[in-house]
Amino acid sequence: MDIAALVVAVLALAVAYVALRHAGAIEGRLTQSEADLQHAKTEWTETRTKLEARLQEIGLDVRRHEGGLKFAPNMTIAEALQVHPGVAGVLARFKLSGCSNCSISDVDTLEGACRSYGIDQAALMKAIATLLEPAGSDLLQMARAGRN
Repeated sequence: MDIAALVVAVLALAVAYVALRHAGAIEGRLTQSEADLQHAKTEWTETRTKLEARLQEIGLDVRRHEGGLKFAPNMTIAEALQVHPGVAGVLARFKLSGCSNCSISDVDTLEGACRSYGIDQAALMKAIATLLEPAGSDLLQMARAGRN
């Protein structure tokens, strides 16, 4: 009887050992799968961001070719940002970097901001207008690079 119990105990230990090794292998595969999933998620997010940026550029190009993109001194800062996101970078160069995020951007016009902060309106409007030129896409890339 003692021998039978010993054999059962040895078999139980062997089964437990095999089960632990199997669990370890499963845990390793799970860890690798989680890493692969995280990598895929990162790649997907980067690709999505690039595609959204490219779609925005294409939309701007279409609107530019149709003549639908225009800046005017009487537009609000928020409206100018809707026309072209690169406006934020231009405003920053004119020391108006907070305007793209502040609540005044919904009511203050480009003209009003120039008047309030003593900025040459013609120079600001000229700088913003360059965003709508075909080379404006390069300015958009520079503005994006500055945010990262």
